[in-house]
Formats: sequence, C-alpha cells, structure tokens
Amino acid sequence: MLKESYPALAALIALCAVTGHPALAAPVPAAPEPETVVYEMKHGDNLYTLARHYFTAMDSIRQVQRINHIANVHRVPVATRLRIPLTVLRAEPLKARILSVRGTVSATQGGRAVPVSNGADLAPQTLIETGADGLITLELPNGSRTSLPTHTRMRITQLRRFLLTNSIDYDFTVETGKAETSATHLGPSGPGGTGGGLFRIRTPRAVAAVRGTQFRVGLAGDASLAEVLEGTVAAGAMGAEPEPIGKGYGAVVSDKGLTKEALLPAPVLTAPGKVQVDPLVRLTYGAAAGAKAYHLQIAKDASFTEVIADRQAVEPVFELADIPDGGLFVRASAIAASGLEGEVQTYAMRRRLTGLAASASADADRMTFKWGGSGSGRRLYRFQLASDMTGGLFLIDEPGLQSEGITLGALGPGTYFWRVGVQQFGDDGVTENWLPFDKIIVAAPEP
Repeated sequence: MLKESYPALAALIALCAVTGHPALAAPVPAAPEPETVVYEMKHGDNLYTLARHYFTAMDSIRQVQRINHIANVHRVPVATRLRIPLTVLRAEPLKARILSVRGTVSATQGGRAVPVSNGADLAPQTLIETGADGLITLELPNGSRTSLPTHTRMRITQLRRFLLTNSIDYDFTVETGKAETSATHLGPSGPGGTGGGLFRIRTPRAVAAVRGTQFRVGLAGDASLAEVLEGTVAAGAMGAEPEPIGKGYGAVVSDKGLTKEALLPAPVLTAPGKVQVDPLVRLTYGAAAGAKAYHLQIAKDASFTEVIADRQAVEPVFELADIPDGGLFVRASAIAASGLEGEVQTYAMRRRLTGLAASASADADRMTFKWGGSGSGRRLYRFQLASDMTGGLFLIDEPGLQSEGITLGALGPGTYFWRVGVQQFGDDGVTENWLPFDKIIVAAPEP
C-alpha cells in the first residue's frame, strides 16, 4: 500500500543494518532491488530509441526488458509504465549553492580543499564538515534547502538530473551530527515522466527519502534518527513493510529494530517580548517533561537559512555572547531520552546591545562613581543614591548625564544604595538598561 503511494521511490525510509554489525550478522538479507525511476511510454517510443538517446549503453536494454517483463522490445504499448534503473540512465551533473556559512566550515573533494563562502557551488562527492561554531545552509537546484548545525559531517553523494524524465536525483550521507531539510515537493517531471525524482539523506543505518516535507536525519550514538516536522514519510526495518511516520513523530533505528514515538512539544520562551540589551543574551524556556537536553538556534531570517548561533544545554537556559544587533529569530526544541529532537516554535527577538558597567571608589574627602558600556548610539546616564530602600526616596537622582562618572563629597557614616541606568538612542528607537542596586557601608571613624 505504501509503496503504491510513492511510485517513484522504492521506499520513503528504508532502514537497514550496518554491514558487519555483530547483532545482525545473520540471516543475510536478500540483495535489494536497484533504485529506479518510472517512465511512461508515449507514441514513437521503443526501447531502442530510448537507449540511443537516454541510456549510458545500448546493452542496458536487456536489463530494462528483464525488470519489466517485456516480450518484444520493439513493441511496448503506449502508456506502459517502465521501471528503469538509475545506473543505466544518462544524467547531467548539478551543484548545490551555499546560501549561508558561519564559523568553522570546511569542504573537500577528492582530498582537496574547495572554497566555502556565500554563493559558492559544491559539486557531488564533496565532504562538508562543521566545527564547534560552524553552520552552513545549502540550496539545491529545485529550491530545497539543507542546513547543517555544529559538529556535523555530510557528503554530497549525488546531485544530477536524468535526461529521460527531467527528474532529479539528490543523495546525501550524514556521517556524524544531523541535517535538517526543507524539501520542495517533487512534482511532475517532463513529458513521459511520472515523478519529480529522488531525494535521499542517508546515515550508516538508515536512508530517508521524501517527496516534499520538512524533516531531520541524524545520529545519536549507534542509532539513526528521523524526525518529521511537516508532511509524511514512511519507515520500516529491512525486508518489512514500511510504516507511516506523520508530522510530529519520529523514528529511532538501532540494532533492536525500529521504534516510533511522538516528538516532544516545543518549549515555551519566557518573556518573548524582552529586548535583549545585555552583552550576554539570556534566553530562558519552560522545562519540557521527558527532556534530557535542549537545542537552541538564533537566525537572521524566519526560515533559519542564516543561522548565527547554535547551542545545546542540559537545562532550558542559554547565555550567548557576540549576538549582533537587529531583528532576529530564535527557536528551541527539547531532546528526548531516545535522542529524538522535538518540535520547534519560532519567536521574533529584538537585540539592541546597551551594555553597562560601573564601579565606586573613595578617599578621605570624596567618593567617585564611574560607569560606561558597549553599544552604538547616543547615551544618557542616570545616577541614583539612597540611604533607605523602603521609602523610594533618593538622596541623589541625576538623569540626563552625558559624562561617564560623578564625584561626591565624603558620605557620612551609614548604609547607602546606588545604581546607574542608561538610555541609548538609535535609529530603531530607544533602549534602556539598569544595573542592580549596589550596597556601600560607610563606617564611623574610630576614636
């Protein structure tokens, strides 16, 4: 039933054992059928004309004849649907384009380094690796996008277009880490074609193939993971009928077989409207039941093509340095004990660095308070000094200070509380930041 729903694919996720895994050494599974595309015969077609223009060799006719049980290669009825192995088809090579790259990212082809920069093209057999701060997003010729977070290694195994059907063949292999993909629907191909092609992302234990959906494929220890955020895929152990995996569910493939579970809901961001003014951006989420860890990303765009920060933490609290000013987007997910990463909710976030720091010093006859901070735009400071925090009355309350300090006469014996605030004026409005009250005790002179 599932195979009939996806005629251009042998299976949407075919889950298989790693070669030589001791727990799965026997029995030896039957050799898999070759991957194929489907072509519908039209007027004037026969296997010889197809082979002459679209096959890599004329003797491939016999293989196509055998797979499709054709009695007469010269007379194949119009509208006959032929399954043609990928290995016999002529194809033109395609390339992936880098939409965004940040941090430590390298790419090699045949052992030689290739340039990694925005707008650069990557050919088949390129190995991409992201470091501890590396992030990259690729766009494929049909508009699909694949993003790699930190600590990920992925190979572009295949990128091509078959001349016969004008259908695509994309094949990636995730060797470590995780890849998140937003796949454009593989719609109708050219005349005679019945599907837009193949799109697979493999791991050492599994392969995910889709026809338009949003999903993640990755590794957690010895297990392979597939998480469906939009659309539907199917999963099944080698030799078994695939099971549907719908939106909001994931599959774990290990030496114990396949298990399916609901993805954890997206964590809720505390104070989502808060303007982030401090040097460290601090984001706190509500804890998710069943989560062992959390994953956070910040991007310049709502589609998360240009990710600028990627972090994981055991608790749902994140502190990030070097986040630029501007309108940004943030999303987080909870990671279950199984390793499956849950659903996400995107929030808009305003970042306007309005850093502030202050200090106090004293000598025999005066006390000096100094302040300053980071951020762009005109800055006005406000200094407050009180001897009692309960009445809300200040001994000194000086707003609109342009200088970065103030000097007072010696304070009499007692306990004092002081703080500094700043207003920063920019093209996008005014931001304000206050330091917490600091306590000073002035002791009476000893006789």
